[in-house]
Amino acid sequence: MKLGYRISLFAMLALTVFASTWQLDAQRPRNRAKVHSMQATSDASGAHPDKFDADGAVTITCLAAFSETPNARPEPSCRISAPGFNGILKKGETAKTTGAGAVTLTCNGPGNLRCSARVDIPAPS
Repeated sequence: MKLGYRISLFAMLALTVFASTWQLDAQRPRNRAKVHSMQATSDASGAHPDKFDADGAVTITCLAAFSETPNARPEPSCRISAPGFNGILKKGETAKTTGAGAVTLTCNGPGNLRCSARVDIPAPS
């Protein structure tokens, strides 16, 4: 087999492999939804809240709330202060805000506390 024939066969094979693996618009869109994590604590020196400035309406979920006090009553929870919502969320509960503004997480309950929340930020339209 001649060298020129081998080179052209290899080039055709490489072109076929490249063409079959190339996809149009394979990149992810740049305007994806985002998630922001918040964590707050409370101890003998006082509350240590976490604050986040949202650019629009978001969904907030209380992920966890713990107290060092055994069998604490009331049960530890997340206190959320945000545009359109000011209240307490138990673990697993969600709330939606009405617009842009400050979202503040504070732990609620007796004793030394730790709590965390997730802020789901929708993709821009």
